[in-house]
Amino acid sequence: MRPGFSLTRLTLTSILGALALAGTAACQSSAERARDIGITFDGTPGSLNAITDVAGVEVGHVTLNEGNARTGATVVFPLGKDATEGVAAGYFAFNGTGELTGTHFIEEFGAFFGPVTLTGTLGVGAARDGVLQWTKEHFAGNDDVKFSRVLPVVGETYDGGLNDAWSFPLTPADVIKALNDARTGPVEEGSVGGGTGMVAYYFKGGIGTASRVASYGPGMEFTVGVLVQANHGARDQLVIDGVDIGKMITDLQPQRAPKADTERDGSIIILIATDAPLLPSQLKRLARRAAIGMGRTGGQGDSLSGDIFLAFSTSNKVTLGGDGPLTYTSIPNEALDPMFTAVVDATEEAIINALVAAEDMQGGRGGHVYELPEERVRALLQSNAN
Repeated sequence: MRPGFSLTRLTLTSILGALALAGTAACQSSAERARDIGITFDGTPGSLNAITDVAGVEVGHVTLNEGNARTGATVVFPLGKDATEGVAAGYFAFNGTGELTGTHFIEEFGAFFGPVTLTGTLGVGAARDGVLQWTKEHFAGNDDVKFSRVLPVVGETYDGGLNDAWSFPLTPADVIKALNDARTGPVEEGSVGGGTGMVAYYFKGGIGTASRVASYGPGMEFTVGVLVQANHGARDQLVIDGVDIGKMITDLQPQRAPKADTERDGSIIILIATDAPLLPSQLKRLARRAAIGMGRTGGQGDSLSGDIFLAFSTSNKVTLGGDGPLTYTSIPNEALDPMFTAVVDATEEAIINALVAAEDMQGGRGGHVYELPEERVRALLQSNAN
């Protein structure tokens, strides 16, 4: 489809019913981002170049970086903390050696209620309990909203190389703090929140975000925002701006703790938000395209990597318990290419932003992971361009 297409109105029955969210939050960030060191990307970003460029989206972090703990939680509210509706959604597991709770419900209803929480593998239970406790208190007296959120959406990647994961440092109270602190605006990146103990391409990884404007001509633009928890990839796979950086920087390898649980970190969770009017099947199509953005940075979905992607739309809000048919609008299926491009471009940049923002980290049980050496990367990119 070319600029000037008309939106298609679709009437769905109330089987899409149920979702609720809430939020006001994101964290200020003074850390460098990929563009600050001269890395170039395709596409036009939003004003913040973050998932919070999608109106209503709020992000919060809690970071545990003391003693032996190197973990935390990151929460994303699609519609803000106080919203009672849900959002249409679709997910895709590129490689399923990981967990994103609530996906059976998302597959069945094409929607979810409440926030998405990202954390370490062994923190999933605490994250779930924290979301439920927060929901009970925040929506006291509203049984319909509470019932819509009994299956929280929680994604994980394994942080046991740096974090003493089996001491279970994350508590429901920590997650409640992240939920209460969530807000709009700039999003803190790198070794924060759920990304605190994460390693990507054998450098320090973590949380990264980016956004793109998908244009359909004058007066018709939509925003696509991406947030990643990056904990995937081997060093020799890393590609930045089309250059095989991982094959050129072979030192600065992680120093593993004597009894580190794994010799290879794995997994990435990718969240995709948009204000475009899309249906669940279309959002699943968007989620699939995140694999291409990951592939641009060298990720290939290694055998033990849980690469799971979730897309949601804030446009067609979902309510629980309607008696009659619900009416939604959508972009025609054949006109999704600008959205696909936006997902790919924003995913690539979000992953690199996570690497650039993260800093050296000493592990809770020994060991050490180095940050991406930005000046060396800049020099390699410049020499490759000459």
